[in-house]
Amino acid sequence: MLNLAIEDLKPGMILARPVRNRQGVLLLEAGARITKKNIRIFKSWGVNEVIIQGRRSHARRSSAAAAIADQETIVKQLKDKFSDVLDDPVMIVIYNAAKSRLLKE
Repeated sequence: MLNLAIEDLKPGMILARPVRNRQGVLLLEAGARITKKNIRIFKSWGVNEVIIQGRRSHARRSSAAAAIADQETIVKQLKDKFSDVLDDPVMIVIYNAAKSRLLKE
């Protein structure tokens, strides 16, 4: 069994435990195969993570890959915002501080 963040879920994964919203309402039974629609419903009800059947090494790899992709997106968006001012040494310091702070979060 694996505890996965909603962002790491893929259609076809199988729930090891039932998924309930914050009020305890059952959204999907254990043993159900997850669909794209289920993932959208989980997000809309505020579900942050679920427990699925599977191997731990696979989940670590997908979470690590997702984290790297998120970091690359953050750096790209930040560079785009600072693109016109990166010739100023003060703005470079601000850019580096912002990048460091965002990557820690």
